[in-house]
Amino acid sequence: MKHLFLKNFWLSVKFALLALLSLSICACGDKTPTSNATSTAQTEQIVASVGGQPIYLHEVDTAIRIQHYDLLLSEYEMRFAQLTQMVNAKQDQIGGDVEWLLEYPEPPRIEINTGTRPVRGNPQAPVALTVFCSYQSVHCAQVHPHLLALLDAYPGWVSLQHVDYPMHFHREGRNAARAARCAARQGSPWAYADGLYARARHLDSGVYPLLAKQLSLKAEDLATCMQEPEVSALVESDLALAKEQSFGNVPVVLINGLYTRGPKSYEHYAMWVVRELQRNGIAPGSIHPQADRYSTGGEPQLQHTQLPLRLEGTSLSTAAENSSALIAIEDNEAVRFATGASLLQKVRIAYIHKDHVILNNDGVIERLNLRGELSESTDLPPLTSRTPRDSATMQRIEQPAGETRKLIPADGVLPLGQEWLRQQLLEREELAKKFVLAEHEVDGYKLLRLEGITDSEFFAALGLEEGDVVLRVNDEWVHSGQNPLWDALVSGEVTDVTFMRNGLPQRLQYTVAETGYFDDLDSAPGNTNNAGNNSSDGEAAGESGSEKDKSDDEEDSDPDTDKDEDEDEDEDEDDGA
Repeated sequence: MKHLFLKNFWLSVKFALLALLSLSICACGDKTPTSNATSTAQTEQIVASVGGQPIYLHEVDTAIRIQHYDLLLSEYEMRFAQLTQMVNAKQDQIGGDVEWLLEYPEPPRIEINTGTRPVRGNPQAPVALTVFCSYQSVHCAQVHPHLLALLDAYPGWVSLQHVDYPMHFHREGRNAARAARCAARQGSPWAYADGLYARARHLDSGVYPLLAKQLSLKAEDLATCMQEPEVSALVESDLALAKEQSFGNVPVVLINGLYTRGPKSYEHYAMWVVRELQRNGIAPGSIHPQADRYSTGGEPQLQHTQLPLRLEGTSLSTAAENSSALIAIEDNEAVRFATGASLLQKVRIAYIHKDHVILNNDGVIERLNLRGELSESTDLPPLTSRTPRDSATMQRIEQPAGETRKLIPADGVLPLGQEWLRQQLLEREELAKKFVLAEHEVDGYKLLRLEGITDSEFFAALGLEEGDVVLRVNDEWVHSGQNPLWDALVSGEVTDVTFMRNGLPQRLQYTVAETGYFDDLDSAPGNTNNAGNNSSDGEAAGESGSEKDKSDDEEDSDPDTDKDEDEDEDEDEDDGA
């Protein structure tokens, strides 16, 4: 009897201790407290006092929430790695399906005011992606296609904003950030940014004017703008914002404020996007009311204006604000208008080009062509379609040697301006002469090497260098018997090029863009003619993202570090503004 009494006594003590432990975990953990009393106790818990002034536990936890989560994430990664080994061993022994039950740690939600910076996609989207990145970061370049893919998969539901966060060991980081902001002044923040990411491994001062010419921007204006103190101040303001949040290295992606660090897979980001859609009462797979407008990677389709306007002529200046357009309103005589001028109620000129102007029609971006010009110039290369290639074609492109071997991922996607490409291809015969016979053969033909292209704007814009051996364009070989590059560039599809440089394979992709007309011109930095941001919405919510590929997510090289493999800079050397 005595033994039974003691046993029951110790069981009671054990349960009481477990109950106390449970309460303490609820009080100290990140999850929502189970009672107001517990929450109040945590909020009011004093952990130090200085001169009679208390310091509360919640103040400490708030200050270190990013570092605390990073520790939780590291703990999860170690557990998951060990769990994966144990699961694999168990499967080898007994087989059977695997059910993953280890929960991914819930990230903190960070509220940040992103101001009036450009928005890619629907500005009113229920899920906002805010990416803190450096254009010279190869990890950011790796993540960038995933974010664009999310805009493709969830048009209208997802938007994207960029915050400059160049690392101190990125010598061109600040310069690239300034260049992107200056391209935004000319109405092309996104196409220019895409080009910078595609050249992340090889950024230098020559890239900025080259990209500008490639996108039919004014290189001289861009260079002048990059020296303006206010542009540098905007970059430094972004840096201060990142440091204020105690962010470590890039990339940092906030999904409706949910903090994710380091390069992750598309599936990882999609998982959080789907959760946020569901949190907002939106079922995955739902079609956005205005799906077509954002059905191409968050880029609203530029429409030709139906307003009673005629463009009679343009006068371009090296300073964009001094350019003018001769426009007739309704049946009145043509009058000269400057950039930013109002034409009709809630209609103003956003930008002036040689043969057309871009209008802001109550927040909708439209195009007005020069009188007598066709709305679709037949001699312009077609814009690149975002419709995915079929799986068989993609397999031929990415696995030319069979299923057991796959090409390296593309370094990036370079946008080529329609008009720029048209002008360059007028010299196609001369450009083709730069391909000379190389030593090796394929299918009985000599491979082709680039020679004499040191001063070539065309090949430099494509990211190609002297001595590169171009192997394949899309799913075809490049050799002395054929060169499919020229047809591919005007095919209306993404051009995928694989080449060898110094014995190592390289891969780039190219699209033909209408020089960034899809950008939100009103919110571009430096635009003083802000008429509001009333852009409309976008497409369908695609398939639900899944965390089933957790092991893939965690296999990235140190996700907390962005020291590029080819980085030889001194880590302590800061690229001052």
